[in-house]
Order: sequence, then structure tokens, then C-alpha cells
Amino acid sequence: MKRNTGILEYWNAVSRMNSYIPNYSTVPLFHRSNPRRGFTLLEIMISIVILAIAMAIAFQTFSAVTRGWTGARIIMDKVHHGDFVLGQLSSALRSMAFLTNSQEQCGFRIENNSIGEGEHTISWVTASSAFIPPGEDAYSHGLHRIEVGGGTDEDGVDGLVVTVWPYLADEEKVEKKSWFVSENIKGLSCKVYDTNEGEDSWKDTWDYSNKIPGLVEITLYAEPAKEYDRPVEFRQIIEIPLGPPVTNEVSEAR
Repeated sequence: MKRNTGILEYWNAVSRMNSYIPNYSTVPLFHRSNPRRGFTLLEIMISIVILAIAMAIAFQTFSAVTRGWTGARIIMDKVHHGDFVLGQLSSALRSMAFLTNSQEQCGFRIENNSIGEGEHTISWVTASSAFIPPGEDAYSHGLHRIEVGGGTDEDGVDGLVVTVWPYLADEEKVEKKSWFVSENIKGLSCKVYDTNEGEDSWKDTWDYSNKIPGLVEITLYAEPAKEYDRPVEFRQIIEIPLGPPVTNEVSEAR
């Protein structure tokens, strides 16, 4: 009888212990925790696609900014070259000399030029040192004829070429000196304001070999920033200071 009572107490104790163990079959699924749960394949693929789109947008933005910065730098470089050449041309043209006893040798000239982007080559007599490199004292401190227009260097590159020679020398026999000024400026065009025929108008020809104009419009053509674009143009109107002729005649002494 005591043995049966002990067995009964044992099973009662086991039943009480089992009553404290939760029954997971009756717990809702959303209350269950799974510490080993990770990302599904679909979630990973969506994340990769979103990341790729964001990187593509960032790369396109960076490329656009870089191209814009490069194009602006190229344009600014050409602007500096254009300003330099225009400044030199303006200085030399405003110093244009005209001697009454050598009118044929001092006349302003416009000639057609098909090299490069421009249409003309211009020449005149001046005492300015514009475009004259250091060491050329014979031209930088005296009257000389200067010619500016499109040309080609030794490597076949088009650019702006300056040629000088003594203004009284025979142009067919004299040794002329030329300098390649800028490969960014591909040529020039010139117009003059003609008032000699009674009709005030701008013309791209100058038929007077013994006169100089009062107004000159210079257009420089620079290499475009992008291939197949139109050349970059720099235009300036230059006024030539004209004064009364200076002679060696003196009035009678009294």
C-alpha cells in the first residue's frame, strides 16, 4: 500500500511540472521568435537594384558636372587668347602711321585669305611694338609694316600669323619675318567704315592704297570648344585716331 502511494505522488509531481511548460501549439505564429531569421533572396535583389539605380544617377550627375567644368575651362582659355590678340591688334591699329610723303607705302590694306576660319589678312604701317617678340629692336623701335591673318605653322596647324618688314623696302625682295601668334585663333575678318564715296557704310574691301580708315571692325575666330561647332567669335570696333598731317614746313621768321 505504501508503494502504490509513492508512485501516485510521483506522477502527481510530474503532472504539476508539466503544467508550467507552455504549449507552443496554442501560441499564435506572430508571437513566435526566430533569432536565426535573415533576408530573403527577393529582398536582397530589390536592394541591389535600388543601389544600382542610385549609383547610376550619381555617376551621371558627376559626369555632367565634369563635362561642364571642362567645357567652361576651354572656353575661358579661348577667351583669354581672344582678349590678348584683340588687345595687341587694337594697340597696333591705333598706332597706325601715315606719312604724306610716302602715301603709297603707308596705306591700309585688306586682302582675301582662305586659310583657317577668317576671310582676310590686314596690313598697315605702325611704330607699335605689339606682336613683336623681345630682341627684335629693328621693328619694336621704328616704323614697320605689319601683316596679320590666318596661316599655317611648320606642323601644318592653322592659327594666327604675324609678318613684319621695313615699310619702305621692296616687298618682293625684302626678307620678311613671321611669328605664329596663337593656334587657338584660326583667322580674322575685317570691315572698314568708308566715308570717302559719300555713302557711309561698312565694307569688307579697301580700295584706297594711299589712305587709312577711321573705323575698323575686327572679328577673330577661335577654335570651337566642341568638334563640329561653329567657331567662337570675338568682335571689336577700333577707332583710328586721325590728326592733321605733320610736315617739316615752317612759317617765315619775322
